[in-house]
Amino acid sequence: MPQKGLIYRVLIASPSDCVKERSSIPEIIYSWNSSHSFHTGVILEPVMWESHVIPDLGGRPQEVINKQIVDSCDFLIGAFWTRIGTVTGDHISGTAEEIDRIRTQGKKTLLYFSSAPVVPDSIDPDQYKELQNYKKAIRDQGITFDYADIGQFREMLQKHISSLMASLTKEIGDISNQGDRESKSEIQMFKSQFDSFIRKLNAEWASERNSEPHNIEDAKYILSSAVDELLHFQSQIVSDPNNEIIPFFQECVKDLKVLQRHRLYMDGGKSFTEFWVKGDAAIMKLQKISDVLAS
Repeated sequence: MPQKGLIYRVLIASPSDCVKERSSIPEIIYSWNSSHSFHTGVILEPVMWESHVIPDLGGRPQEVINKQIVDSCDFLIGAFWTRIGTVTGDHISGTAEEIDRIRTQGKKTLLYFSSAPVVPDSIDPDQYKELQNYKKAIRDQGITFDYADIGQFREMLQKHISSLMASLTKEIGDISNQGDRESKSEIQMFKSQFDSFIRKLNAEWASERNSEPHNIEDAKYILSSAVDELLHFQSQIVSDPNNEIIPFFQECVKDLKVLQRHRLYMDGGKSFTEFWVKGDAAIMKLQKISDVLAS
């Protein structure tokens, strides 16, 4: 059944060397949509010049990009590695100009810098120097984050998007629902979405547990995503009169975070088996949250 919703356009900004980041950001955005768009009525649209800009000879290339996509975006996610980008005529790079333009309009900017290893001969010294100068200047104007590899970047961005959208959707809900978030229909919808999350998590966990070759790193990524989802669900709980739902969420999050720090040892597979057994138990415990909601 069709429903109305709000679309937030998310500008993805980065120089050409951030190939993995430009691929990962839309994936994380689509993942958020699949989990939250139905019950929040909010959709995030990843916007990139290569997919959203059309040919136009109306001025500087970056000026055309600004008019076509930058000015209509609601917030920006930016990433840098070893390059600052190409000079636009007004700014040291297109990415820098997009960031400045978004910030001037008072819109949110999530900015990240990679410290991943790189082959020295592949670095353009001038580009790297300009990037370091820019990094120092921008850090005096707010908060940015560093990441060591693409896995850490994905995990970090997931958390930040979840936190940002939890705040935005709560504001939207406070206005539209006028204090009725605890109505029976809202609780039923919350439970329905939580049950859907549990089914998806169970399927992903079982698939990874039964796959080969066996490792736990991909499983830890599944757990990391689950923690973000749980925190998002928890943020929607306006009131917990019996003080039983929120503590249960907190306990489950703690269990999953402990598992994310689990290490394997040369012990004949004991620590490997222990990881999956504890994971099964932690995921099974999540079902109790649904049982509490049903009661």
